[in-house]
Amino acid sequence: MRYRLAAIDLDGTLLDSHNRVSDADAQALRDLASAGVVIAPATARWYSASLAPFRQMGINVASIACGGTDVRLADGAVVEQTPLPPAFVPFVAELCDRAHWVVSLSTADRTYRRERELPPWAANAPPGLYPVTHLRDADLSGLLTVLAHVDAGDPHLSELDPWADQILAHRAVAWNGSEMVTVTAAGVDKGTALLSLCRALGIDRSEAVAFGDSEVDIPLLRAAGLGVAMGNAADAVKAAAGRVTATVDDSGVARAVREIWGL
Repeated sequence: MRYRLAAIDLDGTLLDSHNRVSDADAQALRDLASAGVVIAPATARWYSASLAPFRQMGINVASIACGGTDVRLADGAVVEQTPLPPAFVPFVAELCDRAHWVVSLSTADRTYRRERELPPWAANAPPGLYPVTHLRDADLSGLLTVLAHVDAGDPHLSELDPWADQILAHRAVAWNGSEMVTVTAAGVDKGTALLSLCRALGIDRSEAVAFGDSEVDIPLLRAAGLGVAMGNAADAVKAAAGRVTATVDDSGVARAVREIWGL
């Protein structure tokens, strides 16, 4: 099989426990790009944040951002953007404030990062990122996704249940043990986004390889022709994948790239 696209989750898959890309992974991805393979981050992070690690490597990439709700080509052209229901937006903003969640809320061009206290880097936040302590004044029109870091058993999570027919709230345990909730519009996830990107590029889904480590990546792994789970992935993720590679701290992406593409 000639694989033409690589969709790669970031945290816990490409970004290691120090939030860095290993030299081995970076070189493998440069070699992959030089071989003409389309590379796309597939992440809950917002669009510009999805590109950042690859820009540092000098690689031009397509993107599956905001949990699959923001899909773009390598030139930035929008393939698909699916906002959350307008009625849900003020509700979730009030919920985040009341629950005191540490949460990122992303539109197509901006992300509000709600913290309990403003972080030291707030004054030097990159363009498009707005650190805040409340969301009352945030412009959330066209909200694409909500990414919340919550405590296990948080009672406020049940308040999302009445919206179950309009949103998808995907709970997962991150590689570092924290619990995350990614909220997108109903029917939208990294898997559906991968299919949209493939259609836009004229690539069959069987020609795509996907890399992931957490439960939110399972739809992505299942949508691709070959799903690769990291060695640090949850058991359910490994079960959904066709291949398991080394851990993120052991440059598992590089190992899989070398084996699959023979580079």
